Amino acid sequence: MSHRPAPAPHDEEDRVLSLEHLDILDSVPEQNFDDVVLLATTLCDTPIALVSLVDRERQWFKACVGLDVRETHRDLAFCAHAILEPDDVLVVEDATEDPRFQHSALVLGEPHIRFYAGAPIRTDAGHPLGTVCVIDTKPRTLPAHQRQALQALARQTAALLQLRLLEQQRERRASKLLDKLEQAKARHRKAEESLRHARRVSSLGMLTASIAHDVNNLLQVLSTSLQMAQLRARRPADVERLTQTGLQAVEQGGKLIRQLLANVRQDGPELACVDISERLEAARELLAGTLGDTVTLSFDLSARDVGVMCDEVQLQAVMLNLLSNARDAMQGRGRVLITTHQEQLLGDKQLSDGNYLVLSVQDDGPGMSAELAAKVFDPFFTTKQAGKGTGLGLAQAREFANTTGGDVRVLTTPGAGTTMQLYLRILGRISGVDRAG
Repeated sequence: MSHRPAPAPHDEEDRVLSLEHLDILDSVPEQNFDDVVLLATTLCDTPIALVSLVDRERQWFKACVGLDVRETHRDLAFCAHAILEPDDVLVVEDATEDPRFQHSALVLGEPHIRFYAGAPIRTDAGHPLGTVCVIDTKPRTLPAHQRQALQALARQTAALLQLRLLEQQRERRASKLLDKLEQAKARHRKAEESLRHARRVSSLGMLTASIAHDVNNLLQVLSTSLQMAQLRARRPADVERLTQTGLQAVEQGGKLIRQLLANVRQDGPELACVDISERLEAARELLAGTLGDTVTLSFDLSARDVGVMCDEVQLQAVMLNLLSNARDAMQGRGRVLITTHQEQLLGDKQLSDGNYLVLSVQDDGPGMSAELAAKVFDPFFTTKQAGKGTGLGLAQAREFANTTGGDVRVLTTPGAGTTMQLYLRILGRISGVDRAG
């Protein structure tokens, strides 16, 4: 005749969920539970005592005295029978005479169980999780006072399980609070840095506003002089072309000054739907003039007839900044390529899904290290000598791209050049009617 495993209790699913909620299974030994089994062996005068928790397919021992194993299959568990009567202590005085256990491998073989007594460990809702049990290798009885002691230890074990859960929850809450505190400190530090930066920008804005008026007057004088030179020029066409480029530069300078004054007054930029490639095509001479005669500038403007909502003055200012940075990095000699193309982003970590015009400025200069590339967009960060740069150019480039709903990314490797990519969110297509207007 074979061994007969215990049936599942009527509340088996709720019972197991209660056990799993405690997060106790397969945990490391703990002194409080070890003390329980030590008391059990002392009070009941047995060589073996367990805090046994009955899982779905096994019984697992949170604490154990007298056995070398930490778990057995549930089909062999005496405790699986004990939890069927959660209000009482299951006592088996001689397992060899009990039909439920006499054919069990634990009775016929090691550890040769003869006597078993298990007091169920119950939750507040009454679900039995396992037992505090004692085992002997010889038949015997369990007096009333030992039965009561075993039940008391089971209640204490239930309390320890609940206390352990509350302690874990407290530690998790404390950890979350510490994380929130660190986040709050980080936000505070960032706010302080932003405040300091804002003060610096405010001071810079007041100084710039003061200088802007005088510079604007100088630009007007220069503009008048160039116009007179253009009217009187009777020489080869390149003289007129260079003069026209100078006028274009003056016009752009005037726009920048007017925008600078508007920003100080907080009027904000003048946004319009702009064909980026068309504007770059029209500014070829101006952009090339920024690089000088020893740097070769080429274009590949494939993104045509698409509109980006931006300020055209800011666009030209950003391009002049990027080109001057490339020129300085190459120390006046090399090649620069300006390209535009369309790209659809899906699942990007920084940018929203959608269509973007990617405006790239690529040079064949010395490139940058990863550490340097991570800092180039920080306001006021510059690698140039004092008085040679403000460190605002790339920060302004990022602000320009952010205004369109995009961002700036840098691709660079030491010795392999640098590419600045402006991702500009596309508003839509620009028709011939829109362009004519």
